[in-house]
Amino acid sequence: MADKKEKKEFKAGLYSVVSGIIIAVILVALTIFAFTTRYTAFSPDKVAQSYTDGIVQTGDGYNAYKTTLVSKNPKIKYGDFIRRAYMVCYVNDGEDVKQADFVGTGNDKEQESIDKVYSAMYDYYVELMGTYGWDDYDSMFSKYFEKLVQVRHEVYGDDYMDTEFMFGALEANVQTYSESLTGTDRVFASDNKTVLVEETEGAYQKMFGEEQEVEAEALVEGKKKTVTETKKVYKLTTTVTETKEYSDKEVEEYVKAYKERITPVSEMGKAKVEQFGLKDDAADEMTSAFEGLNHADEITGVAEVTCEVKDQKDNVVATQTVFVVQIGNSWYVDNTSTQTTALYLAK
Repeated sequence: MADKKEKKEFKAGLYSVVSGIIIAVILVALTIFAFTTRYTAFSPDKVAQSYTDGIVQTGDGYNAYKTTLVSKNPKIKYGDFIRRAYMVCYVNDGEDVKQADFVGTGNDKEQESIDKVYSAMYDYYVELMGTYGWDDYDSMFSKYFEKLVQVRHEVYGDDYMDTEFMFGALEANVQTYSESLTGTDRVFASDNKTVLVEETEGAYQKMFGEEQEVEAEALVEGKKKTVTETKKVYKLTTTVTETKEYSDKEVEEYVKAYKERITPVSEMGKAKVEQFGLKDDAADEMTSAFEGLNHADEITGVAEVTCEVKDQKDNVVATQTVFVVQIGNSWYVDNTSTQTTALYLAK
């Protein structure tokens, strides 16, 4: 995992610019994801490879769930599942809940408060990754948002909570964690002379990197210029080495085991509704979100795919078995039986 002792510092006043960059990166990533998954979903090999590669490249188990059965529910998207299953119990964005006076002003106080929340939650995110990991998404989401409510109150002095704030904090932390592995390039402001984000060396550069001369943007005599620098460069490649498609009898046995695994999970919504004292629409949303996780009656095929991850020296750095199931014409990763611990290389 990323070094838990390493503190990520957020520059007050730069949040609005940097957050804009993060949002742009996320939007581009989602566009690429939507385009590529349209074609990979019909192949068990490509689904498994995409899932494995997505996690190993950036440690991003959060977004990896977009190719799993968690996102299969035809009535709600992945983000809406998160909102219904884990956010609705905290959201209170009505007019009767007063926010801190500085919210929405864009002043230094607001920027500093956002930075403090993101920084504190990043430390906790790394802690959760080390304790649970994204294979246990229920613990990750439940504990993360519970902590976020506490941190918001401590920093802002209010009890306001909405989904935009919750997604913003989580996705910023996911992005920061990814950058702790991959490293970052320098980011310049539009004036081409102000460095917004300094270049950093990630865990993967330290683990796998080999020094090479590469072109990079740097500040030279007060202006941004393209220069040649010596940097540690690495490359991780994921390939499918074996695919076993199950027979009808094996599929039947697999579905039976899957049903035993998923039934307790799909019934968790009722207990959570009672725990939080939810009623009416909020209770219905949470209950239905968890019930929608059960796809036992829809699975018609199963494949067991082995993926291998190599570095630029052709060394095998991880081997992953991915179980994918077929529903209709599409394949999905069965996250209830696929354990991805081996893909978090910097642990």
